[in-house]
Amino acid sequence: MRKSNAAAVNEQRKMFLGIISTLVFAILMGSFIVYFYESEPNLKGQILFRFGDKLEDSAVSAHWQWQAEGRPERILLVHYNSEGKETDRRPVVMGATGWPGVKHTDDGCRKLWQMLLNQPMEVDGFRVRGDFYEGDTESGEPVSAYCRFGLSSGDYFDYAIYRGDVTYEDE
Repeated sequence: MRKSNAAAVNEQRKMFLGIISTLVFAILMGSFIVYFYESEPNLKGQILFRFGDKLEDSAVSAHWQWQAEGRPERILLVHYNSEGKETDRRPVVMGATGWPGVKHTDDGCRKLWQMLLNQPMEVDGFRVRGDFYEGDTESGEPVSAYCRFGLSSGDYFDYAIYRGDVTYEDE
């Protein structure tokens, strides 16, 4: 009877060590997965933010061109590729403050993207949303209105309609 008790205790010990080993292995694997998932660069967000930089650069170029041409209602903004060759010319309606004009709608924000970037509203096959936000108002008029361009993953940037600058979600 002693031998069977000792064998049973030995079997329990083996089973306990097996369970502990499996748990330790599962915890280590889970930790590695979380570590590598969180350290993976957010490429879609980085591409979106580069579009934000380009949008701001185009808005500033349009502003200075508007100043140089005597503050007309519209300008002709020329787009170039990375080699410096002209790819497109687009008319840009300018607002009274000298920044590209935006209708106070989501569609107005989408049209702004097209005027200034001449790019489809997508990043790596994912659609970019363009939403209008009124911001603060004075006498019923929005004074800090902005367009928010974002991905469903949560990355976004805001374009200030009356200042022509871009702010990013992590600022």
